[in-house]
Amino acid sequence: MEQASAIFAKIKKIGLNKEKQKELSEYCNANVEQILKNIPQIILKDGGELLEYIFSGLPDNITLRSKIVDTVLQKIRCEPLSITHCGVVISRVCLELPRLPVEDLVRWSTDSVQSVVEDSDVNMIWKDILPECLYTVSSHDNIQHCGTEMSGEEFKIQCVYTLCQCRWNERQLVQLTTMFKAMQLSRADLKKVTCKLCSNIVDLPPETLPLLVHELLKLCKLYNMEIVLSHLSNYFNLKLYNSLGPQQQDSESTTIDMDDIVQHSTKELSQCLSTCLYHFTQGALDAEIIRKHIKKWPKIQLLRSPFLIDLALAVSDKGATFRTECLDAIKSAIEFHVRDGLRRKESAWVRSSDSPDVDVPVLLKVLTNESTNHRQFTVLGLINLAFSLLSVSRIKPTAPACWSNGKLILVRLSKSQPETASHILSQLADRLLGATEQQYSDCLFVLCKLTPVSVERCPQLTTILENCQPVGDYIHAAQTYAAVRPLISFSTRVRDSLVMVCRKGLYSRESLYRCLALSGFLTVLKEIKLSKGPLSRSQNSDQYSANSYLTQLTVDFHATNQGTAVTSRTRNETICLEVVSILRRCLVQDAAVKKVLYKELYECTKDKVVLHETILELLYEHLFKYLPDEDSENPLLLDKCVQRTATGAILVEPIGHLLYAIAQFLQPVEEEDPEDISQTPSEDSAAFLRNKLLHIIEKLCNSDILSMVDMEEPGLTDLTPESRAKSLKVQQVMQCIEALIAHRIMQWNVNNSDASSVYKLYRIHHQLMENTKGSPKVGRKNKSLNATGETSKSQKSQKEQKGKGKGKGKGKPATTVANLVKDRAAPFKPLPCLWDLSFCLRVLELLYSENILWSSVPQRNELRSKRDFNLFALRSVLSALPENTSKQTVSTHVLYIATLMYKRCIARFQDMSDFDDHTTYACLELFKACASLVLSTKYSLKTESVLKGIAGTSELPESECLAEIIEKVHKALQKLESEGAEEDLDLIGKKTFSMLVQIATLLLETPVLACDALNKMIVKLEDYLRSSKQAEVLPLLSPLLTAAQREQQEATLLVEVLTDLTAALGVIDEESSSASSQSNFPSINSNSGHTALSLVCVHLTSRFKCTEHSLNRARDLTEAIGVAVQSHQQRLERERKELYKSIVLQLCQLTSWTCTVAKLRCNIGGDSNRVFSVCVRMFSILSSMIKTLDSNMAVFVRPELERLLKFTGKKLSPVTDDLITYVVEAQEQGETASKVLRRTKQSPRLVLEREQFCKHVILFGNKVKINFQQYLPEGPVRDFKIKTQQLQGVRGGDADQMDDEDEANVSINDCDTVVLSPHGSAQEVEDSDQSDGEPSRTKRRRFS
Repeated sequence: MEQASAIFAKIKKIGLNKEKQKELSEYCNANVEQILKNIPQIILKDGGELLEYIFSGLPDNITLRSKIVDTVLQKIRCEPLSITHCGVVISRVCLELPRLPVEDLVRWSTDSVQSVVEDSDVNMIWKDILPECLYTVSSHDNIQHCGTEMSGEEFKIQCVYTLCQCRWNERQLVQLTTMFKAMQLSRADLKKVTCKLCSNIVDLPPETLPLLVHELLKLCKLYNMEIVLSHLSNYFNLKLYNSLGPQQQDSESTTIDMDDIVQHSTKELSQCLSTCLYHFTQGALDAEIIRKHIKKWPKIQLLRSPFLIDLALAVSDKGATFRTECLDAIKSAIEFHVRDGLRRKESAWVRSSDSPDVDVPVLLKVLTNESTNHRQFTVLGLINLAFSLLSVSRIKPTAPACWSNGKLILVRLSKSQPETASHILSQLADRLLGATEQQYSDCLFVLCKLTPVSVERCPQLTTILENCQPVGDYIHAAQTYAAVRPLISFSTRVRDSLVMVCRKGLYSRESLYRCLALSGFLTVLKEIKLSKGPLSRSQNSDQYSANSYLTQLTVDFHATNQGTAVTSRTRNETICLEVVSILRRCLVQDAAVKKVLYKELYECTKDKVVLHETILELLYEHLFKYLPDEDSENPLLLDKCVQRTATGAILVEPIGHLLYAIAQFLQPVEEEDPEDISQTPSEDSAAFLRNKLLHIIEKLCNSDILSMVDMEEPGLTDLTPESRAKSLKVQQVMQCIEALIAHRIMQWNVNNSDASSVYKLYRIHHQLMENTKGSPKVGRKNKSLNATGETSKSQKSQKEQKGKGKGKGKGKPATTVANLVKDRAAPFKPLPCLWDLSFCLRVLELLYSENILWSSVPQRNELRSKRDFNLFALRSVLSALPENTSKQTVSTHVLYIATLMYKRCIARFQDMSDFDDHTTYACLELFKACASLVLSTKYSLKTESVLKGIAGTSELPESECLAEIIEKVHKALQKLESEGAEEDLDLIGKKTFSMLVQIATLLLETPVLACDALNKMIVKLEDYLRSSKQAEVLPLLSPLLTAAQREQQEATLLVEVLTDLTAALGVIDEESSSASSQSNFPSINSNSGHTALSLVCVHLTSRFKCTEHSLNRARDLTEAIGVAVQSHQQRLERERKELYKSIVLQLCQLTSWTCTVAKLRCNIGGDSNRVFSVCVRMFSILSSMIKTLDSNMAVFVRPELERLLKFTGKKLSPVTDDLITYVVEAQEQGETASKVLRRTKQSPRLVLEREQFCKHVILFGNKVKINFQQYLPEGPVRDFKIKTQQLQGVRGGDADQMDDEDEANVSINDCDTVVLSPHGSAQEVEDSDQSDGEPSRTKRRRFS
C-alpha cells in the first residue's frame, strides 16, 4: 500500500507540470497493474485531480481507461463518500464517458438502472452517470443489449420505462428528478416520469417536499406543470387545509381513528407551504407560467384547491396583469359557485346533478388564518381579492354573496393581523371617494364594528372622513359618516375629526354639503351615550360653544371651568350640548337642510332625555317665528314659509316637518323608576316648554286650517310665481295636517283619546285634497289667456306665406306668454307622507292590532269604523315606506307591518272585504310592498326568519310557513272567484284580484325548498288556474311554472297550457284552427292567449339559463378531469356522466316545448320576436352541447342523444321554416322598409344558429364514427325575403332545366335559397331544391 501511495504521489507530482506529459504517460503505462489494483482505495481519499492525471497519462489506452472507470464506479457505489468528494470524482468520470466504447456505456447504464431498482447505490451516482451514458448511447443507430439489436434511442426509452416500473424510495426522488431533467426526455416520456414522481408526493414528509418541488419546477418548466400543481394541491388538502377547516361532529364516535393521528404538526406543514410558495414565486420558474395555468384552471377544481388559490394570491403581486388575471380567476370561480347555489334553488334538474362540496366562507377563513404563516406572499393578494369581490356590480344576482365574502376577508385580516388595517383603509378610501356604491360604506362599518382597535389607530380613517363628498345625493356620503359610528363612543380622535369636517361643511355654499355635514353631527349626537338622569349643571352651553371645534382639550376645559372633576358623563354631556348648539345654526339654512334636521333629530336624541329641554327651547324659538298675533285668523304665517322669485317660488321652511318633530318630542314617555327621578329646576323648565308647545299644537288642531290657503286665487297648475307659491303652501298645509294627526295619535292613551278630533283633521285633509282638483273656472281663465285653435291656425298660415326667411315687419306674430311656454304645469301632486315607520306602526296597531293596551275600546272602535280614514292611513303608510333604509329597520318595522297586514287582511280576508273593498285593496298593496322589501336580496334577510315572522310562528319550517301564507291567499282568490261567478267583479274587485295574484307571484317566486304542504298548495293553485274564469288570473301561470320547476313538476301544467294555446291561437301550417270544445284553462282564449304565450316564453328562457349553467359546469368538469389526480378522476367522471345525461334529457323536453311554441300563430311584433328568441336560444344551446361532447360521452348518452337529434332535425327544423315564412309574409298595408326590417331581423340569426347546429352535429358524427347526419334536415333556408308568388313563377320556368350534377353536390353546407309556401307539396319543395342551385350559392357566400 505504501508503494501504491508513492506511485500515486509521483503521478500527481509529474502531472502538475504540463511539460512532462510524455514522462507521465511512460510512468503510468509502467505501473498499470498497481494503478488498477490500488485505485479503489486511493479514490476514497483523493479525488478528481488524481483521475485527471491518470487519464492524461493513458491517452491512447481506451481499454485501460474503461477498466479504471468501471473500477471507480463499482467502488463509489458501495462506499459512502461526502457529497463534495463524490461530486468531484463523478464529474471527472462523466467527462471521460463520451470517449469510451458504447458497449461499456450500455453496461454502465444498465448497472445504474439496476442500482436504482435495488437501491444499492449509497451515493446515488446514477443521477450523473446515467444521463451521460444515455446521451452518448442515443446517438448510435445500432447497439447490442441482452442479445438484442436496437437503436440508442430505443434503449433510452427502455431504460426510462424500466425506471418508471419500479418503486422509488423517498430519498431517491430529488436525485431522480435531477437525473430526468438532464436526460432530455421526449414529451411523452416526460409526462410519464412527471406522473410517476408526483404520485410519490402524498407520502413525503414536509421537510423533504420543498426540495422535490424545486427540482420539479426545473423539470416541468415548459410542460406538465398542471400535474405538479394538481398533486401539490391534493397533498396540502389532505395534510393541512382539511385540518384547518371545521371538524365534523359525530356524536356516535367514541374512539380515535388511526387516520385522526396527525404525523406532522400544522406548523411544519405551514412552513413547508411557505417554502413551496417561495420556490414558485421567487425560484427558477417564470411566474408567467403560473399565471397561464391559474387562468385556465377549471373553476370547480380551483375552489377545491386552496393551495392553488394561495399560489394565485402570491403570484398576483407580480404586476397589474398578474393581479387582474389571477384575482379574476378566483373571483369568477366564487361567482360560479354562487350561481350554482342560485340555480339549485331554481331548478330540480340542477339540484339533482350538482354536488356542492365547497363552503366558500369556510375556505376564505382557512386562507386568512393560514396567511399569518406566510404573510409576505398572500396577504396583499387576499386584500386585493376582497376588493375585487366588493367590486361586483349590484345588478348581478351574485353580488350580495360576493360582497359578504369580501367583507369577511377584510375583517379577519384586520383582526388577526392589525398591521394590515392601514393598507385596507387606504384601498377603501380610494373607492369611497365620489362613489355611490353602498357596499364600500357597509364594509367600513363592519370593520369599525368588529375590529375597532385595529381600525381606530389608522390615520387613513381621517382621510376617508375628509375626502367624503356627495355625488348626486348626500345619502351615500352620509352612509360613510355613519359607518364610523361604532368608534365615536370611545375614540376622541375619530369624533374630533368627524366634527371638524362637518363644521367645515356646514359653511359650504352647496346644499348637499350642508346636508352631509348635518348628518355627520346627528351621527355624533346619536352615538354618544348619556345617562337618563338630569344634567350635572344647569348652565346653558351657549356660553362656551361659540368657537369650539370639540377637541378633547376644549371639552375638558369647559367641563373643569366650574372646578369639578372631568368624568365620562360630564364630557359626554358637554359634547352633546355643544352639538345641539351647532345644530341651532341649521335653522337658518335652506329647506333641504332643515328637513334633514327635523326628520332625524328625534331619532338621534329620543333616549337622551337630558337634552330635551335644550331641543324644545330651540324648536319653540324657531316655531314662534311662524306664529301670528293673538287676534289673527290664520293659525300659521305661511307666507314666511314660501319665498317668491321672479320666475317661481321656493320653499323656505318645511313647517309640516317642524310640527311633526315637535309632536315627536311632546309624546309621553314611559314612566321611569321613581328612585331614579329627582325633581330639578331643569325639569321644571322642560315641563314649562312642553306645556307651551302643547298649547300651541292644540290650538292649531282646533283652528280653521282651511282658511290658511285661499283656493279662489289662481289655480295650482298655472305657470306663474303666484301659482307655484300657492302650490307649495297647499303642500305644506297638508303636511301640517298630517303632523297634527300624528300629534293626536301620539298623545293617545287610555285616559286621553279623542277619535273624533283625529277624524276631523282627516276630513280637513281630505277636503283640501278635493279642493286642489281643477275647476272649470280655472280652465276658462287659462283658455282666455292663451291663443285659441283658430288663432293658432291663422298664425301658422301667416308663417307659411312668409316662407323660411326671417319674419320682419308686418308678418311677424306677436310675442305672448302662450307662445313662449306651456299653458299649464304638471298636475298638483301632494308630498309623500311625513310619518316615520315607528309612528306608522302605532297607527296600524290602532286600526288593526288585536291587543292595544294604550287605547280604550270605544275610542279605538270609533276610529276603526271610519272607512275613509282607514284608506287614508294605509295610503299614507305606503307613501312613507322609504326606498333606501337600513337593514335593521326593514327587519323590524317593515316586517312587523307585513305581519300585521297578513293577520288582519289576508288571514281574515272575508271580514276585511265585508268592511270595505277599497281598504282591502290598500291593505293588500301595503302587504305586497312590505313583503317585497323583506324578501328582497338587497337586504339579504334570512328567508326563514321572514316567513316565520309573517306567519307568526317559530315552530314550523320555512316551507310550511310559506304554504300557510299561500293558502290564505288562495282562499281569498276563491272568495273573489265565487263573487265573480254570481256577478261580474267591479273595478275595485278586479284590482283586488290582480293584487292577490301579484302577492301569490311574489310568494311563489321565493326560492324555498318545497315540502309536502307547499307542493299541495302549488297543486291547488294549478287547479284553481285551470278552473278560474277571471282574465286577471293568467299572470299566475309564470310563478306556478317557476315554483313547479324547483321540484321538476312543471311538465304537466306546461303541456296543458300549450295544448290550450294551440286551440286558442291556431298553428301556422293550417289556415284555420277549430277551437277545442273542452278547454283546460277557461282564462285562455284568442285574446289572452298571446299573454299566456309570452309567459311561456319567459319560463322557457328561465329553463334555458339553468341548462346553460349545467353545460358550463359539464365543460368545466371535462377540463377538471384532465388535471385531477387519479384518485379524484373517477368521482369527477361519474359526476360528468350524470350531468350530461341530465342535460340531454332536459334538452329533449325543451325541444318538444319549443317546437310547440314555434307552431303557434303569434302576433307579429313582440310575440314573434319572443318566439324567435326562444328558437335561437334552443339551437344555440344544442350547438354548445354538441361541441362539448366527446366520444366516450356520446356512447354513454347515445340513445337519448339520437332521440334528441331526430326530434330536432325532423320536427323542430321544419317548424322553424314555417315560422320564418309566416313572419316574412305577414305584410301590412303601407308598411315601411324599416318596419319590415324590424319584423324580420331575427330570421337570419335563426338560420345561422340552425346551420351551426347542423355543422357541429355532422363534424361530431364524423369524429365518433356515428351517422348523425341522417337525423338532420336536407337543407335549411337561407334567404326569406323572396316573395312566394315570384318564386313559384321562377320555379315553374326552370323546372325543366335541372342540372343533375348540382343535385349530386347538394349538402348541408351548400344550402339552397328557397321559401317554402305553407300550401306547397313535398314534390314542389323537392323541385324547388333542385331548380335554383346556382343562385343559391351566391346567397350562401353573402350570408356565411
